Amino acid sequence: MTLPSRTQVILGPPGTGKTSTLLSLIEDELEKGTQPERIGFFTFTKKAVKEGKERAINKFKIANKDLPFFRTLHSLAFRQLGLTRESVISYSDITDLNEKLNLRLTGRTTSDDGHIFGMTHDDRLAFIENLARMRNISLEEQWHTVDDAVGWFELERFARGLRLFKEDRLLIDYTDMLQMFIEQGDVPKLDVMFVDEAQDLSPLQWAVVRKLAEKATRIYVAGDDDQAIYKWAGADVEYLIKNSKNAMILKQSYRVPSAVHKIATGCINQVRSRIHKEWNPRQEEGLVRWEPTIELMNMEEGEWLILARTNYLLENVDEYCRNQGWFFEIKGRTSISEAKVRAVINWGRLDKGKPISLAECANILKYVKVKKPKKLDLLESDLLLQYQDLKNHFPDLPNGRWYDVFNLLTPKEVSYIRAMLRRGEKITKQPRIRLSTIHAAKGGESTNVVLLTDITTRVYKNYQENPDDENRVFYVGVTRAKENLYLIEPQTTRCYQI
Repeated sequence: MTLPSRTQVILGPPGTGKTSTLLSLIEDELEKGTQPERIGFFTFTKKAVKEGKERAINKFKIANKDLPFFRTLHSLAFRQLGLTRESVISYSDITDLNEKLNLRLTGRTTSDDGHIFGMTHDDRLAFIENLARMRNISLEEQWHTVDDAVGWFELERFARGLRLFKEDRLLIDYTDMLQMFIEQGDVPKLDVMFVDEAQDLSPLQWAVVRKLAEKATRIYVAGDDDQAIYKWAGADVEYLIKNSKNAMILKQSYRVPSAVHKIATGCINQVRSRIHKEWNPRQEEGLVRWEPTIELMNMEEGEWLILARTNYLLENVDEYCRNQGWFFEIKGRTSISEAKVRAVINWGRLDKGKPISLAECANILKYVKVKKPKKLDLLESDLLLQYQDLKNHFPDLPNGRWYDVFNLLTPKEVSYIRAMLRRGEKITKQPRIRLSTIHAAKGGESTNVVLLTDITTRVYKNYQENPDDENRVFYVGVTRAKENLYLIEPQTTRCYQI
């Protein structure tokens, strides 16, 4: 089944402003008199919906309550089916499922290398079972596509046990939710609907989109087949390609400079199944340069995004950044908490005879193993304390330099904080250096991008068997650069050929 003929597909190469284009179309609708509650904006992730909703609220001065259909497809299904949180399987239910079926499910259903091989054995079973439903194919058919040690009878037994468990407890999972909406959900009457990041939709999600389109007067679908990097998770990019014969292509990138555009084009032109797009880079030339190792690069200043194909390949970079004493972000979390660094600084003030606040004292005591006969909250909140005051309340409180006193910090944390203090590194809300897989960085950008070209054995195998997938991944990686792209020369024989 294809999308309705009244659908306008919008294809946006990197940095061409797909979401901004959709918001401009929403603005046109509002100016024509379309009511906000009759506008639907749907996308793949909570992050994308949140961004779209926030931008719409700020741009159009609309209250949050007036945008009831700015949602993920799962959130929409949840609302229209009138479900409660108790009816959706949770982590506590997974614990019970583990006990009942003698499993070791963690709930982890993604892998940092874009394949199911990075999961535990039981999580692989859950992933394969769910992927079959997301792709609208039989379990056996999905099993035959898996290059894995999972046996058929084991998989079938798991699927049967999971189904009976959910039936017995009247529970559904998120994939069941979409299927229920397709079969019996109440479709909202929309004057216009927008679908963003369409290249990431699975066959089941496309079916939800088609159902929503039944009552929509005007339909806009935006995405980019060249940035489809979630095929391994069920995304059906071929459906987008099939429905894009008369697509509008956004031609001007506001992110990618000329030098980066040239190498990006070289990556994506290797993809066999795609829609050819002519798009223009920024006028600025930018920089593309090969570097022998990341250790020889000067990253003392500026904004940096360091990308690798998998989290495994970022481990050495993580260690290098810690040795340098840089404050950075990895896997969406800062390299160390501000509270720990603040505790060290405040202990230094105590050590020099300077008073600190009660809250600062309480923070220090999180990292010092002492007997606590009295609670600090019994003291006056505005009281300033010196070392001897704390000693009076905690007689076993040691004295000395922080790295001798903070015995609840790990040796690695101590070493890292000492390196940060030697460098004079500042703790900021947004670290200027970010480490990320290419998948996790999709939609992001940075002034300077460092791209590791090494790949793991599993990714290399996929590169040989499915080159389109990996060409798209590295295309996404290089197009995160707003000015400078640094390519790290391969350290192994397994690498992406740029």
